[in-house]
Amino acid sequence: MPVKENDHITSSPSQPQPPADFKKPVYKVNLALNESPFPPSPKARAAYDEAGKVLNRYPEYTSHSLRLVLGEKYGIDNTRIMCTAGSEQILAFIARAYIAPGDEVIYPKYGFMVYKFNIAMAGGIGVPVEHDDFKINVEYILDAVSDKTRLVFLDNPGNPTGTYVPYDDIKRLRAKLRDDILLVLDAAYAEFCTHDDYDAGLSLVDEYDNVVVTRTLSKLYGLSGLRVGWTYGPAEIINTLLHLKGGFNVNYPAQAAGAAAVMDDDYASMVRSHCQKSIEWMSTELRALGIKVTPSVCNFMLIHFPDGRDQMKACDAHLKENDIGVGPLGAYGLDSSLRITIGTDDENKAFIGAMKAYMGK
Repeated sequence: MPVKENDHITSSPSQPQPPADFKKPVYKVNLALNESPFPPSPKARAAYDEAGKVLNRYPEYTSHSLRLVLGEKYGIDNTRIMCTAGSEQILAFIARAYIAPGDEVIYPKYGFMVYKFNIAMAGGIGVPVEHDDFKINVEYILDAVSDKTRLVFLDNPGNPTGTYVPYDDIKRLRAKLRDDILLVLDAAYAEFCTHDDYDAGLSLVDEYDNVVVTRTLSKLYGLSGLRVGWTYGPAEIINTLLHLKGGFNVNYPAQAAGAAAVMDDDYASMVRSHCQKSIEWMSTELRALGIKVTPSVCNFMLIHFPDGRDQMKACDAHLKENDIGVGPLGAYGLDSSLRITIGTDDENKAFIGAMKAYMGK
């Protein structure tokens, strides 16, 4: 039977359809995933909408326009920037390129869980180092170095701790590490930390040939759903990593929205201020309930229950009953702790209200 013109693009009522609740979150108040409580910048949304008009075209192969914007914003060489589908992708590329079977890789015990997975998949040997009250002590990293050490992953600020390492300590760490050890500074939450002694480390990349800094637009800029990450590194390392990225790894709407987002300083200031004020208020409320709160410079907080694991599990169940999702941390060995993402004012109040009701029991 001959095929009629355009038969191949006609739709049929029998085609699968997305569920009606496709956009519905698991919980009404979802404070579990370190997402932004707000939609992206209006400028980012406008750029995204405009990009939707040309989805029939491939995006720029190396995210050239986005790299130009990032280079201008941070005063760095855009030819040494690589853009990826979120910073998790670049962390995976780094592991593939620079960890061989049997290599030892140091990372914080309570650091980003992805490090451990990537090390294992590359055949490396993970070497977790302890914290001091959930703060990284670089001397512990230096003490863990052996002749098999090839790489150090360090999230700064840290996830799930919310703490940070002062820049002077980072510089001392790099100066004392061997030249053949790659230092990867994961600065996913850098935009939230306004302390004078903090720095993401971009200038170290210019000073050394063995430092890489990874960043993301998922957090402060609210682009988690688009997956936009970037890294700054020495030319030789960036060229190596580019061989792993495949084709057009960052889609066009993500590139366009990302470029608009990072230049909207007013929006960024609004989100940062909201998170800082919310953490201060929520910390005060939780401490008044007898809950320990680790001071945070991020858009989330780490809390600890005085009566241990059973109390944490019962509280988590109580929150779920009230349609509030948070982040249990059993995978990190923090069985009596929860990670709480900062939400909107109403979401934060709902969480604190539920906590008061539970602790009142």
